[in-house]
Order: sequence, then structure tokens, then C-alpha cells
Amino acid sequence: MTENIKNNFVQFRDLFLTASTSLSRNKSRSALTILGIVIGIAAVILMLSIGQSAQGLILNQVADLGSDLMFVEPSAGDPMSGPPDPFVEQSLTLRDVEALRRSGLFTVVSPTVVSTLTISYAEESQFASVAGVDEDYLQIFPADIKSGRFLENEDIDGYARVVVLGKKIAENLFGDQDPIGLQVSVKNIRMRVVGVFAEQGTRFFQNLDEQIAVPVTTMQRDLLGVNYVNYISAKAGLEIETAKDEVRWIMRDAHNIDNSEGNVNKDDFTVSSQSDAVAVIGVVGGVLTILLSSIAAISLLVGGIGIMNIMFVSVTERTKEIGLRKALGATESEILHQFLFESVMLTMLGGVVGVMIGVVTALVSGLIVNYFLDGWIATVPFIAIVLGVVVSSIVGIVFGIYPARRAARLDPIEALRYE
Repeated sequence: MTENIKNNFVQFRDLFLTASTSLSRNKSRSALTILGIVIGIAAVILMLSIGQSAQGLILNQVADLGSDLMFVEPSAGDPMSGPPDPFVEQSLTLRDVEALRRSGLFTVVSPTVVSTLTISYAEESQFASVAGVDEDYLQIFPADIKSGRFLENEDIDGYARVVVLGKKIAENLFGDQDPIGLQVSVKNIRMRVVGVFAEQGTRFFQNLDEQIAVPVTTMQRDLLGVNYVNYISAKAGLEIETAKDEVRWIMRDAHNIDNSEGNVNKDDFTVSSQSDAVAVIGVVGGVLTILLSSIAAISLLVGGIGIMNIMFVSVTERTKEIGLRKALGATESEILHQFLFESVMLTMLGGVVGVMIGVVTALVSGLIVNYFLDGWIATVPFIAIVLGVVVSSIVGIVFGIYPARRAARLDPIEALRYE
């Protein structure tokens, strides 16, 4: 057993030294050959890192909202049963909000209407995300008020033309000036500033510091001319799945939907909770990661073809050497192993370099993204590193075996005569 181990070690050492000598003769060509592998492995690691980091960011933000939070949105049937209908009728109104509040099953219920509109003051103007909400909005999505106040019940009932500005919006329009009590124009409607949010950062990739809040009633009547709301948020006062079922029955009654069997495909709304969002995000994140990694894998294919090409060139250049080795007693198996080992060495080297570049790039890009997107944490999955090394080895074997077999099958006499 000891003698076999020693022989195997000697054989491996000889293969390594021979392969290293051969590859070092053409350093530039070898470097260019493994470039495709390096780019492919680095791209795969970067894509996996981005996918996992994005998924982690969204999941953390969903978790921060609380496990008792649910949403009611307009929908045509079960959103889990197939692709979404792009022409969903806006079926939710403020009457639905009142129906949910009257049930007494929820600690808070709040409607939201969202749109992107222009906001201006003096000579300054910009687009802003406008949220039409009510006084309970901050119980669903907590935020601090830097100055002034938030919307009150009187603002909602009186269709008041008041606005609460995001921190960045306030800075862009007013600079160091205190905006409280001043008037801005939102879609050419004059509105009085009653408050300014403290810095909030981002939520679901949206910069909340560039958002403004207005009374939902004012948003409907004066800014958009609609009578619907985009979604209703509610916090359950009982077990979440039970609460979701209760919401469905309340909404069916409010919308006069004959659906005694509880078939969600007959509803014109959908009810979702944090657990549903987590499940959807997990599926979407997984599909996105696979898609991005598949695109990056094209570089591996190109790199593998490059490996095959250089090995064919190497076989041609070393035809006489192969003939001499076989004439001195080298077997087809030994020749095969020699050229296959060279191929694997190239891809393994490319894999290691690609892993290092991919990890560094993922970490650096994570720092850059975090500068613009609070809460982004660069994550390099360990499986991505292992996958990089393993895949590069497989590429070396797959794309190197044919040139290696061709070398092994050369006739020694013909090889020695080759010019």
C-alpha cells in the first residue's frame, strides 16, 4: 500500500512538472486562454452574490414590517395560479377601508394611493413619489417627523391641501430654509407644508426621502380624479391566517361577490401577508439568480472552447514529442493523463483567480451599493466559491478530454516523421 502511494505521488509530481513546463513556455497564450474561465467564474460569483444580497435586503425589510401585517390589493383571481393580469380593475375604495375597520378584527387599517407627480417651489421643481394616505399610515410604516406634524384626521375628512415632505425633497426645494407653513405646487395644486420626515432611507428599493405624503382624499379628488385606492394595509388582532380568511369574507360582502365556496379565483381582490411575500420573494430571487448565473455561464462556455483550442494547438506543436515519448514506452493512458492534466491545470488556475476576483468584486460592489441603498449587505455564498472551483475543473475535463485522446492515439512512427 505504501509503495502504491509513493508511486502515485511520483506520477502526480511528474505530471505537474511536465504540465507546468509546457504551459510556462507560452505564458501569454495560457493567460489569454484562462481569461474566459476567470471572467465566467467571477461573473457567476458576482451574480450569485447580488441575487442573495438583494433577496436578503427585501426579506429583512418585509420582516421589519411585522408578522401581523397584511395587504389587500385589487386582483383578477389567485395571483399564485399564473401570470398576473396586466389589466386588473382597481376595485378597492375607502368604503372597503371602513368595512374592515367596522369589523373590529384589526388594530389598524390604512389605505394608500400612489403616483409620481411633479412638485415645485419657486424656481425649483422635480418629480416625486406621492403617497395618498391617512392619519394611521405611520402605525403601519413607522417614520419619525423631523419638524412639523403628520397628517391628522381633520386633514382627511376635510380634503385638506397639506403635504408632508421627505427629507431630500425638502432639501432640494428649500435648502436650509424651514418649509413649514410655506406652499408648494403638486401637479399645479397649491398645498401647504405641515411637516418634514426625518431621514428614512430606502424600502423595497424605493428612496423614501424622495416621497411626500398627502391626505388620501385630496389625492383622489384633486390630484388624480379617482375614487379607488391602490392597496389597503392592516394589522391583524388575531392569528394571521384566520384574519386573512375574515378579510376575504368582509371584502366579498362589501363587493357583493357570491362566493360561498370561498374560491379566490372569483374574487376581485387578493389578500397577502408577510409569509406570502417571503415565499414569493424567495421564488423570484431564486429564478433571478439562476437567470443571471446562466448568462454568466456563457463566459465559461467560451472559456472552455478556448481551452480546447489551445490544447489542439499544443498537441499539434508537440507531435514529435508525443511520438518520442511513445517510442520510449509511454502508454496511451500516460499521454492522455498528461494532456488532460494540463487542461485541468489551466481551468483550475482560472477558477482560483476567478474566485478571488469575484469575491473582491462582490465585496467592493456591495460597499458601493450600500452607499446608495441603505441596508444592502454584500454576501458571498460559500457554495458560489465551491461551485467556481468545481465547475472550472469540470470545464477542464470536458473540453480537454478530446484533444488529450487525440494526442494519446497518435501513431508514434507518424508522429516522429511529422514536420
